[in-house]
Amino acid sequence: MTIGIFDELNFFSRLHPLTATIYFVALFTLLLIFNHLVITAVLFAGLWGLCGWYFNRQKVWATIKGVGSLMAMIFVFNVILNQTGAGTLWQWQLGSWTFRITRTATLYGLTMALSLGGMILAFVLFNGVITTPKLSYLLFPIVPRLAMLLTISLRMVNLFTQKFRRLIMLQKTRNVVLNEGTWRERLQKTGRLLRILLIDSVSSAMETAVLMEARGFGAKKRSHYQTFRWQLMDGLFIACSLGVFALILICRFQGWGWTGDVTQFTIYNPADLWVIVPTLIFVGLPLAGEVGYKLCEN
Repeated sequence: MTIGIFDELNFFSRLHPLTATIYFVALFTLLLIFNHLVITAVLFAGLWGLCGWYFNRQKVWATIKGVGSLMAMIFVFNVILNQTGAGTLWQWQLGSWTFRITRTATLYGLTMALSLGGMILAFVLFNGVITTPKLSYLLFPIVPRLAMLLTISLRMVNLFTQKFRRLIMLQKTRNVVLNEGTWRERLQKTGRLLRILLIDSVSSAMETAVLMEARGFGAKKRSHYQTFRWQLMDGLFIACSLGVFALILICRFQGWGWTGDVTQFTIYNPADLWVIVPTLIFVGLPLAGEVGYKLCEN
C-alpha cells in the first residue's frame, strides 16, 4: 500500500537506506512487543501524525477509512472469540450456550485493531521512504534474485492497481458500473475485470522474463544508477534512534506494557506511563530531524 513518495528535499528521504531501514525495523518491533491499549494508541496516533506530515492529508484520511474496515473486523473477531475475562458488559443466552461481551475482550480487541492500523501506517511510511533504488541498493549485493523479485513485485502491484482503475473508467463509458446492481451482479462484473487483469499480468510477466534474459540478468554483478553515502546526520539519527529504542526495550523487559493473560487485560498499568514518553520521542525523531535539517540548511 502506497499513497506517495517523500520529497527528496526532506530529511527522511536524504537518510542512508540502511539508516532508514534500521529505524523501521525498530518501529515494527515496537508495534509487536506492546499490547496495552494506551501505548498502542500512542503509536497509532504518532504514525498517523507522521503520515499526515509527509503525505497528502486527504490521501492519508482515505487510507485510514480503508484500514478502518480491517480494524473493525479484528475488533469484532476478538470480542466474539474471547468469551473469558472480567467485567461482563452484555450477555445473551440461547439454551445451554451463553454469549458474553466482556470488558477485557473489548479492550483487547481495540488494542489489536490499533496495532493492525499502526502496522499498515508504518508500512505506508516505509514505502514512501524506501523507494525501489534504495531497496535495490540494500538487497542486490546480498540476495540479488530476491531483490529483483521484490522490486518487480512492488512495481507490478502498482501497475495492477492503475490498470484496474482504468478498466473501471472504461467500463463506465459502456454504462457498466461495478457498484450498481445486486451483490451477485457486482461480483460477476468484478470477476470479469479481474480475469482480464490476470491475463494481462501473466502476459506482462512473461514479456519481462524474456527481456531480462535478453539483457543477461544474473550474468555479472549488477551496477547501480543511484548511489548513497553515509553522512554525519545518519550517524546522529541512528545513535538517537537506537538509544531511545534500547530504553524502551529495557522498560519492556521490566514487564511494562505487556499482559500475558488476556483475562487480566487492562487499559494500562501505572508503570506503563513511563513508556509513553520514550515512545513518543522515538516516533517523533523524524520530525525532530526535519527541524534540525532545516535549521542547518538555513
